[in-house]
Amino acid sequence: MIALTAVAVAAPALALTVPATAHATPSTTTVKSALAPAGPVDALRQQFAAKGSVRISEDARMAFDGKVGLRSRIAGVVRFGKSGPDAVDLKMTSKAGKTVDRMQVITVGGKTYTKSPLYDDMLPAGRSWVRTTGGVSSTSGGTIDILQPKILKAVLAHTKSKAPGGTVGGARTVLLSGSIKLSDLAKASPDVDVLAKMFKTGKTISLPWKLWVGADQLPRRFQSTFSLSGGDLMGDMSIATDTSFTAWGAKVVIKAPPADLVVDEKDLTEELPELPNFSTKVPGLASRES
Repeated sequence: MIALTAVAVAAPALALTVPATAHATPSTTTVKSALAPAGPVDALRQQFAAKGSVRISEDARMAFDGKVGLRSRIAGVVRFGKSGPDAVDLKMTSKAGKTVDRMQVITVGGKTYTKSPLYDDMLPAGRSWVRTTGGVSSTSGGTIDILQPKILKAVLAHTKSKAPGGTVGGARTVLLSGSIKLSDLAKASPDVDVLAKMFKTGKTISLPWKLWVGADQLPRRFQSTFSLSGGDLMGDMSIATDTSFTAWGAKVVIKAPPADLVVDEKDLTEELPELPNFSTKVPGLASRES
């Protein structure tokens, strides 16, 4: 599967190094709302209504029995439509040991375009992008995608503390902290629901989180941790994600790659290799999926 699947959403194996600029061109115009938002969820919805955007930079670490086994980064731009994120241009990098995997994902107009060195030898001469059908499924490689209003609302409902957050990205912030059960998160996210069923062990799994919010109520930084004790099968595992949000409200243009560089997945003569994801990095998980 090329698109960002629920399994890939569950872990930060898709990650990037450089903010995407080749296809996402910001103007100097910034979206401003006439009404002050009541809170972060309202502020996010106002960005949707104004068809703004945000730049994200996300770093993540997967650790097994206390040792980091995978580091990843996602960086790029997310464009909003009236109902939520409707286009992305993201570059991704993941590193496990000496192995480094890179890819770029552009989703626009209900199509997803993926470019990766892993595909190069399998594509027709002159083609470098693979096209599949599908819109934006997630804007994060972590478990909690706070650019989805239902998920952000669910997270904020479990706020336990509020304190000054200092300056983040040039903005004075308030730091909100809390913890949400995986089962509660699953109620707000179909992707997480798949994950919750995968790890249904009878034990409560909670995800501690921190959210830095600016005076405009927009997120500036978000951290979360997903920990799991897998016993003899998997050992102890944790996924720590740290995401920064900048350039809220900029008008951007995200374009599909040139047509002469694109091939449809259905037209390929052989199946593409799977890009690294949660199941390929976590021992024993693939067997749980079958």
